[in-house]
Amino acid sequence: MKDRIYKSVVLVSFLILLLVQLRLTYNSYVLRDRDYSLKEKTLINDEYGRSISEDKVYKDGGKIIDSILSINMPALKQAYLSNRKEFVKLSQSVSNTLLKDLRKKSTMDSVFRSIVKRNGLDSNLQYLLTFQSIEINFDTNIGNIPIFDTSTDTLFKADQKTPFGVIIDGTLTDPNVQNRVTNLSVSGKLVYDYRVTFNLFVDPPGRTLKVAYQMLPTFLLVALCIIIIVGINYYTYISWMRQKKETDVKSDFLNSIKHEFNTPITTILVASKSLHEDEVLNDRIRVNALVNIVERQARRLHSHINQMLEISEINNNVHLEETDLNYAILTLVNDYKIKVQAPDSLTFDPHGSEILIMMDPFVFTTMLQNILDNSFKHNHSNIKMTVLFITTNKDGYTLHIKDNGKGIEDTMKEKIFDKFFRAGKDNAVSGLGLGLYYVKQCIDIHGWEISVRTEPGNGTEFLVHIPKEQAIISTNH
Repeated sequence: MKDRIYKSVVLVSFLILLLVQLRLTYNSYVLRDRDYSLKEKTLINDEYGRSISEDKVYKDGGKIIDSILSINMPALKQAYLSNRKEFVKLSQSVSNTLLKDLRKKSTMDSVFRSIVKRNGLDSNLQYLLTFQSIEINFDTNIGNIPIFDTSTDTLFKADQKTPFGVIIDGTLTDPNVQNRVTNLSVSGKLVYDYRVTFNLFVDPPGRTLKVAYQMLPTFLLVALCIIIIVGINYYTYISWMRQKKETDVKSDFLNSIKHEFNTPITTILVASKSLHEDEVLNDRIRVNALVNIVERQARRLHSHINQMLEISEINNNVHLEETDLNYAILTLVNDYKIKVQAPDSLTFDPHGSEILIMMDPFVFTTMLQNILDNSFKHNHSNIKMTVLFITTNKDGYTLHIKDNGKGIEDTMKEKIFDKFFRAGKDNAVSGLGLGLYYVKQCIDIHGWEISVRTEPGNGTEFLVHIPKEQAIISTNH
């Protein structure tokens, strides 16, 4: 859980930082783009403003505008005052005629090239001249009346229009606010007043790439900063995971001392207590059996001490031996029975044949002990019963460990083999939730499989599936 939270916090922090960096970089790009060739645009604006003061749009452009509007002004006034629909229709006709003549007779190219040459500007500069609006005024009380603007329907095709008006002349393909040199309105006085508004855009080819190239050092610094931050976070995460793993190993060891050492210690204590009884002391056979149990459990405890230090690396310390499955189970069951008090019972029904398989006796014993501990510790029946038996199938052998306990709910079945997981919150039952976790580890080490059959109220049955390929030989007694 903490690992997921840590990852989420790091990821969110990184995304926020990345967005901030990208936003700052974008703002820097916008500023650089806006100020690109600022000196040239200012110079062109001043030069062009002076050159068209009398020629309206370009040299001789004023004559074209005056000639067309002077003829149509009276008709426009009459239509406006008497028939607005006719005024709109006439306005469109006048606008189309005016714009066609301005496009046809444009001298803007020679005007612009003259400005560039006269001021020693970049000869690759491109321009675009657009006609934005025409307004007339024949009554000061009425004010300016538009007869054409960017929303007016015209006869021009889509490639002859822009959001800034109809194209009069020029080859610049991307007019925008950043490369607009001027948005200028000029007035004229004929029979009535009028005003025309146009835009001039100037830009060198490949402007975007040039601005991006100028921003390259900034882009590289941002990329380097992001790489360094990712590296620092990754290194921090790896170090944290390494420390967490070391802490888990220590924690596993301390927890295992209590969980895994209880069985042999309890067995030794019970056997030792029995040796103090006069009835037992007078029976040499029982004394020898108890001494053998004490010796066997002491060796097991010694093995625990040596091997539990490396429980987290158990996969690297497996010693497979040819072992009879019946004998291994029977030996453990006989030792375990000393802890089972009547009327509780633990029984094992050996298989009819000797089953020789390659196994690690210590690992197998650890696995089976934990399952038996689980079957008795969590069994609250008046008479606790656990039965072990082996069955044969086409795929191999199955060891069954079945008890008559309370069973496990379906929602818990998938989690019972997780480390530290405990089904229920019964504080009266000791344990740290490691038993079945070690069972699953032992099963995985041998390449076996384990499944669970259970339902609440009808006990639990663990099934350890051993592949037939692992059996060395199977003979009848």
